[in-house]
Amino acid sequence: MVMVVVAVVAAAQGQEETTGFVTWGNNYYQTWGHQALVINKTSELQLTLDKNSGSGFESQLIYGSGYFNVRIKAPQTTSTGDITSFYLISRSSRHDELCFQILGKNGPPYLLNTNMYLYGEGGKDQRFRLWFDPTKDYHSYSFLWNPNQLVFYVDDTPIRVYSKNPDVYYPSVQTMFLMGSVQNGSIIDPKQMPYIAKFQASKIEGCKTEFMGIDKCTDPKFWWNRKQLSSKEKTLYLNARKTYLDYDYCSDRQRYPKVPQECGSYT
Repeated sequence: MVMVVVAVVAAAQGQEETTGFVTWGNNYYQTWGHQALVINKTSELQLTLDKNSGSGFESQLIYGSGYFNVRIKAPQTTSTGDITSFYLISRSSRHDELCFQILGKNGPPYLLNTNMYLYGEGGKDQRFRLWFDPTKDYHSYSFLWNPNQLVFYVDDTPIRVYSKNPDVYYPSVQTMFLMGSVQNGSIIDPKQMPYIAKFQASKIEGCKTEFMGIDKCTDPKFWWNRKQLSSKEKTLYLNARKTYLDYDYCSDRQRYPKVPQECGSYT
């Protein structure tokens, strides 16, 4: 898989508490692959997938906690091979990662895969049937990441909640970057290329820090570190799990004969 890396610049980046709308501007750089296209006066970034290459972006800022929201419009295609992703990821040999993956699909229901890497160990997939067409309009995909809880949101509906448990690893020791990409997951139709994934400027509220500076981001002065699910969010969460959950690795005894230890940390 081939990727372009692009820098994201957030408003108020000089503040410790970064609060503002992401603007792409001219602050991106090409590593290899396709160059990203910035349009609409910095508010939208387009990533391209063709037979030669995929593309992606990475934040210039490093975070230690926060609420991260990006609006995405997935490529319009009947191919099942393209994957549009948005994730938080650390830089280490035993990395942490939180990931949304919008999977290409020839018609509804469209599938959204979520995954986590905890200290380098992945394979923690939970997959959902989306209740909308992600190729027709923009929809919000968000992470709430604080010292006690991880929440995956789709359009303000929590779909996955992972809580800190003293008996298992929790991603609170490594700083992370914001990233996104469109790439080839399997077979794609060259007749429909190029595929265009659109990422819209959105509000990012996070604790900006240095690579080894996560400790300063645990302070409860940041609203996201105090955030708990409201009664309404809990209801939405339970309904989403009951209605739209398509696959949960914690229930897959063929793949995991023994229930993974961290499965007890899901709310």
